[in-house]
Amino acid sequence: MGIIQIKNLSFTYPGAPTAVFDRLSVNLDDHWKLGMIGRNGRGKTTFLNLLRGQLPDHGAIRANVSFQYFPNPPQQAAVTVMQVMTATGAAEWQASVELARIGLPATIGDRVFATLSGGEQTKVLLARGFVNQTDFPLIDEPTNHLDILGRQRVGDYLRHKRGFICVSHDQDFLDRFVDHVMSLNRSSVDLVAGTVQDWQAEKRLRDQAAVTQNERLQRNIRQLKQRASTQRNWAEQREGETNDATSRAKAAKLMRRAKSFEARTRQRVEERQGLVADVDTVTRLSTGLTRQKNDGQLLLSLRQYVPQRAGRALFVPIDLDFHQGDRLAILGPNGVGKTSLVTSLLHPTTLTTTGYQVNHLPHDVAVVSQDFATVVRQMRPADWGDDQTRTNVWNIMHQLGVSRTRLRAPAAQWSMGEAKKAALAVTLCQPHALLVWDEPTNYLDIDAREQLIDVLKAARPTVIIIDHDRHFVDQVCTQQLVLRPTENKN
Repeated sequence: MGIIQIKNLSFTYPGAPTAVFDRLSVNLDDHWKLGMIGRNGRGKTTFLNLLRGQLPDHGAIRANVSFQYFPNPPQQAAVTVMQVMTATGAAEWQASVELARIGLPATIGDRVFATLSGGEQTKVLLARGFVNQTDFPLIDEPTNHLDILGRQRVGDYLRHKRGFICVSHDQDFLDRFVDHVMSLNRSSVDLVAGTVQDWQAEKRLRDQAAVTQNERLQRNIRQLKQRASTQRNWAEQREGETNDATSRAKAAKLMRRAKSFEARTRQRVEERQGLVADVDTVTRLSTGLTRQKNDGQLLLSLRQYVPQRAGRALFVPIDLDFHQGDRLAILGPNGVGKTSLVTSLLHPTTLTTTGYQVNHLPHDVAVVSQDFATVVRQMRPADWGDDQTRTNVWNIMHQLGVSRTRLRAPAAQWSMGEAKKAALAVTLCQPHALLVWDEPTNYLDIDAREQLIDVLKAARPTVIIIDHDRHFVDQVCTQQLVLRPTENKN
């Protein structure tokens, strides 16, 4: 058992107004299964890059392990899976064992890595991080290309490993395997033994205690200021009422005492203000959504419905009744056709379909698609709409945890999480007859996911959601449609 020792670590990106880390000191056991969490932009990926020496830093990092970063895909186009697995010196038999442990078939070693699905590539690159016993994997956002079953399998795989850091925003995924949690907060770092759920419970208690103390300190500060003001006003009043020399001398003495008391009070106020805790709270979203009066109008009815491509059904035919006010989750494995189903319903002429449908879906539809980052990063200031709309979008982004400094940066420089928050904010800044969100939780931090859950449950909009976050789906959706692949699907 060894220790990864971090002492007085500081780092600031060039041109940034504030530091990402300022004299951070923490010790990590290299046998821990450590889950790292925190809002978008708090420095999780930066921390991993500092550990592996990819960024210049001030401070000291000492470790007796070899850090291996995930995903870090191969640069060569034609490299095979086995070549990827053995690139760090592992034997082929070791690579085969690790691939089997993560649930991949024995034949996958001969396949070209670039031809694999996103989920298969994720599993290969994760297995590569554990093929050498001396490696310490730094796993950055592994769930973005995994469906629900894939997340469960990878979570079970990681539960039987030890010695790694995993950055993820999927609480259910992390809680399958972590034994320690490190949370990067706005002005502090939490390190606790247990799961994310354990950390949340501890944080709630700590925050409640801090809020109670803050309220008491603020009351005390107001009382001190009031006493000082009263004393000074009284002394000034006495000073103005005196005429003879003796009275003026007494009044001057009272004024000196009042000023001395005021100075002491100012010092006591500053001391108490220094004790006020910086509680990292989550703001309730203030959006343009209004709670709809849902009359249960039938918007969509499907019977034995299925889109086709090249004459082949994408999935087993489905039956569905979708009404105004429903919050529908479309679930299923990667590649089964979830996005294609939504496309066929919103744009009926794009795909050939079979079966029966009654389609009364509204035309006022706000969509967050999977290519959200490309769309957002290409937007110019005028593309956001008028000044009020742009202000509303930015306010929602700020409530979701994007700093004012980052909001002023060009959209092309926003992170994936910031771009996702922008795309969601556009759909939330005013009412729409239908929301369609394709994988809304990808790249979103846990707090932002909880904020979305709260606003959707409160406003009850009509929404169709494709997502793999089980907790999010279970909390938000009133109806779930599971797509199943056809037997002859490749």
